[in-house]
Order: sequence, then structure tokens, then C-alpha cells
Amino acid sequence: MNDGTVTVKLTKAQIEVIAPGLEMLAESYRERVKYGTSRFAYPFRIYPPPRGFERGTFDQVIMEKILSLAGLLKTERTRGRGIEMDTVQLRASVFAIRTHIDFARLVRRQQQAKTVNVKIARQVDDEPVAKLKANAETVIHTLERHQKRANRALIKAIGRKKYGELVVVWKAHLRWMRLYIAYYKPWKRPTHGRRKRQQRELDELMELAKIAVRGEGHRAPGDKELRKLMRLYAGILEVSDRDIGASGLCSRTRIRIVFNGCWRNL
Repeated sequence: MNDGTVTVKLTKAQIEVIAPGLEMLAESYRERVKYGTSRFAYPFRIYPPPRGFERGTFDQVIMEKILSLAGLLKTERTRGRGIEMDTVQLRASVFAIRTHIDFARLVRRQQQAKTVNVKIARQVDDEPVAKLKANAETVIHTLERHQKRANRALIKAIGRKKYGELVVVWKAHLRWMRLYIAYYKPWKRPTHGRRKRQQRELDELMELAKIAVRGEGHRAPGDKELRKLMRLYAGILEVSDRDIGASGLCSRTRIRIVFNGCWRNL
């Protein structure tokens, strides 16, 4: 893994795009080492994944290469220069750029959630994120071009078989980073008993729907199809009726089903 390095000439502007994401990865990893977890880790305890879920595999050598590159670019952000990088560091740089964009989207979403009028907040100009993404795509294209050079140099140095093994190790570590130190997707803490309440309300809505459909003289669909339709129907109402709460949603749904006819509304 120490072979196959290439010289990558980076400008100050390119380093400004790469460095923030690498610094965030390094900071999140150090936080995990110190406290046992990171703020940007997947909430495994709150949302347990299914059995057999692939969590990736941590690799210390790869992580040290990423930390080393993050430290180097941090000190070189004031000027461009040629940097010796191998295929792992180039791949990590691309990953860091993309996760930095994910983080910017997460921050924007959190700011919108704090706004009183969410609809207006979503119409706010997204120029900063769009500009960041446009700059990122240009730098990623450059890094991927150098990555091909590094891949060829590495294959020549260690052989295609060992190169394939290295790629497998990298993908496992990439999966680990995504879940344990770079999970930037929004999530909410589940409400206690919410799932049971939703199932109970859905059962009640199905019974009301069957009555309404028979009253309109229509043929009721199968239970599986009807349940799917009612789940979609309740979801649409939930979006428009969030301000009246769960009990209001259920009562308002009953009124619409009984008086308007569920089948016509669907």
C-alpha cells in the first residue's frame, strides 16, 4: 500500500475544496477514538439495522493515510503545491468532498427546520450549496484522472491480484467511515409507541373505508391493496394536517371518508 504514489499538483482553490471534508473526517474519527462514538455516526441503537446488515470494516493503515493527508492539506491551504498521493488518498479525497456536500445539505435542512414557516424556508436561495457542488465536481474530475494514474502505477508495482485485494479493503473501510464517522443524513428520534398507534389508526381507517366503499356501491379491493391505499391517503393528510396533531388527523380522516367517500378521494 506504500507503492504507486503519483505527484498531484493542486492549486489553492482545489485544496480549499478538498481540505474541509478531510478535516471533518479526521475530527470525527478523533472524537470517536476519544468518546467511543461520533456525532456523525449512524444511530444504531435508535434504528437497529436488519440482520446481516453490512457495517464495513475499519482499517488502521488506510485511516492513518487519511489523517496524514488531512494534516498536510491543512498546512498547505495558503498555497498550491505538488503532493505525493496514492490511490487510497485520492479515493479518500473524493469521498471527503462528497461528504462535505452532504454536511452542507444537512446544515441547510436543520436551519430550515428551525424556521417558523418551513415552506418559505425551502424556497430560500440554495446558491451556496449549488456553488459548492459545482466546484466539487470539477475537482473530483481532476482527482479521478490522477486516480487512474495511481491505479496503473500500483498495479505495475504490486500486481493486479494484490491491487484487487486492496480495493476490497478500501471499500470495506469506506463503508465503515460512511456509517461511523460521516453519516450526514437527517434522522428523528422515534416517538414512544408511535408505530403501534399508527397501526391501530390504520386498522380503524380500513374498517371505515370498507363501510364507505360499500355505501358508495363500489367493490372493495383486497385487504393488502386497501391497506396500501389507506397508508398513502393518511400520509397525504398528515403532510397537510400536521398542525392539528395525530388525534385531529384521525378524526378529520373519518369525516372525509364517511361524507366524501374514500374511493372517490383516492
